[in-house]
Amino acid sequence: MSLLEIRNLRTHLAVPGGIARAVDGVDLDLGEGGTVGVVGESGSGKTLLALSILGLPPGGPDQIIDGSSIRYRGEELVGVGNKRLREIRGGEIAMIFQEPMTSLNPVFTVGDQVRESVGLHTSLRGRAGKEEVVRLLGEVGIPDPSARMRDYPHQFSGGMRQRVMIAMALAGKPSLLIADEPTTALDVTIEAQILDLIKETQTRLGMGLLLISHDLRTVSKVCERLVVLYAGRVVESGPTAEVLASPKHPYTRGLMGSRLSMDDRRKSLRPIPGEVPEATSWPRGCRFHPRCGEMIPRCRTREPDLLPLEAAAPDSGGAVGPTTGVRKARCWLLGETGGGA
Repeated sequence: MSLLEIRNLRTHLAVPGGIARAVDGVDLDLGEGGTVGVVGESGSGKTLLALSILGLPPGGPDQIIDGSSIRYRGEELVGVGNKRLREIRGGEIAMIFQEPMTSLNPVFTVGDQVRESVGLHTSLRGRAGKEEVVRLLGEVGIPDPSARMRDYPHQFSGGMRQRVMIAMALAGKPSLLIADEPTTALDVTIEAQILDLIKETQTRLGMGLLLISHDLRTVSKVCERLVVLYAGRVVESGPTAEVLASPKHPYTRGLMGSRLSMDDRRKSLRPIPGEVPEATSWPRGCRFHPRCGEMIPRCRTREPDLLPLEAAAPDSGGAVGPTTGVRKARCWLLGETGGGA
């Protein structure tokens, strides 16, 4: 069963200098209990995609353009109204934000802030509410939660603050958890612990997980499927293992080449030249072509469609055949015949 189904999502913002088409025709599917990673550089539209799902883009849900569709368990969320969106936020769809220190209120204790989430999304009050706060903090790995709930955010490390954010997100027992760069600014050891906690919690509670990151390595540890976003468009998608074993879009290959693991210390970084263009003036043709080392003349004038493709499975010895899940890519080098809008 489909938990989240997004079709032709376009979120356009009025900014100085014009209209920013920051999310510009995105499709995405997430099944019950499934995990999808959304990857791309800063400016690709990842966070705005997440905020749009909750009806929280800057300027409000009216910034989502007519013709966009966001279906949660079959219910259309675009145009549903603020009352229903408030019921969904936190209770059915929860979000972990990128930087917990700016998301937590510095003048309230951690316990008060988790208790507020519990009060909003459950009927627990008084002693029962306090016990639920202690349970949630303990569940996410905070030691001595009955004592630490009286502390303030500045008394917690970055990793512990992120655990508090996860506890707040879990208060309403959501069916879908959106994690927006949840390990930014954490060292690699704490990052691994937070990712393990998110994955373990997602599996135990049977939630769907939408993990947003700029790092392919991060989503490869957690997500079954991968969506690569660039300049407001999906440029490649498919099962994570297959995409990483055989990336089809030059941008995906660029992301892989610009990050090294401990096993790659003898290799050289291959950064993608240039930067993501302004959303008010996407390039004509393929939006990646000004930065692409594999560009052909057609890339300058026409944008390719995002089309299904066949690829060699990682263990097939190079034989071409259907993949284990639908893979798509948006690139003229793959022999596409249609032109995108």
